[in-house]
Amino acid sequence: GAELLWRTGLSRAARTARDRFTIVTFHRVLPDPSASPLPHLAVTPDFLRSALSFFGEHYTCLPLARASRAFFAGERPERPLLAVTFDDGRKDNFLHGLPALRSTGLRATFFVPAGHVEDESPLWHDELGWIARHLVRKERAEVLTKHFAEVSLDGEVVHAVVQAAKEMGSEPRRRLLATLRSEASDLRLPSWEGPMPWSELRQLAREGHEIGSHSMSHDVLLDRLGADQQTEVAASRRKIEEETGATVESFCFPTGEYDETTLAEIRAAGYRCAATTLWGSNTRETDPFELRRVDVQGERNQDARGEAHEAVLAWRLSRLPGTPR
Repeated sequence: GAELLWRTGLSRAARTARDRFTIVTFHRVLPDPSASPLPHLAVTPDFLRSALSFFGEHYTCLPLARASRAFFAGERPERPLLAVTFDDGRKDNFLHGLPALRSTGLRATFFVPAGHVEDESPLWHDELGWIARHLVRKERAEVLTKHFAEVSLDGEVVHAVVQAAKEMGSEPRRRLLATLRSEASDLRLPSWEGPMPWSELRQLAREGHEIGSHSMSHDVLLDRLGADQQTEVAASRRKIEEETGATVESFCFPTGEYDETTLAEIRAAGYRCAATTLWGSNTRETDPFELRRVDVQGERNQDARGEAHEAVLAWRLSRLPGTPR
């Protein structure tokens, strides 16, 4: 079906995105996605390179803040506007993502949790994922069910544990992580886990990529869960600007959650746009502080060679009936 739509031109960007602004999302870039405890969030360097080539051929690709300004100012280039974004600012983005960007000549936006860059610690959900997988492999999954009674050991345990932790308050989640660290004291994380250092983020900025804020701690930004929203939103922007020398215009909601307080803090802090995890593309009626995106997962969009399947990728970006998410 995707091939038929592609060959007849029905799913091509010039038709489906003519008056829309598309944003695509990547997370990890790893030679072996299964090495990550959350492999669905990873793509291979080959897949990324081929996907970027596809975007560059069919879209006008700009970093998010520039693309957003252009779109809402009424610019409609022949090839529709698209922004490539990377969430979480991990080391593998620099190791494997930057070479793909260089080879295709595209510029992207990297959303960074500033507090984790500062202390070089992995994001809480990454660490929890590693711990959960470690305990499962050691046949100690009962440690997890003691803290997450709703998680079934028959399903995707690691993903379920991380999802359940998103519903916890900030302090209970920190205490839980401390407890689980002691239960998995023999766990050793790989060298590629953790955030890019400031030196690499400055290099990205020098090469024309945008550095956006992904909060300070990647906390879930909801008042009901006790998040310190002002610090997460405003202090992260100041810190990134101090360290990189670049103006921070874009924000990305950690875990995709936000409320009216978050939106107010983003506007007050001086951002120009914000990216959500809401699915889809954007129209002239979209609020620039609630931009929709399309996540690009390798397992859903690759061909037999492991590269981007152009027809399938075009279908997923097209908004046509039956489009798979």
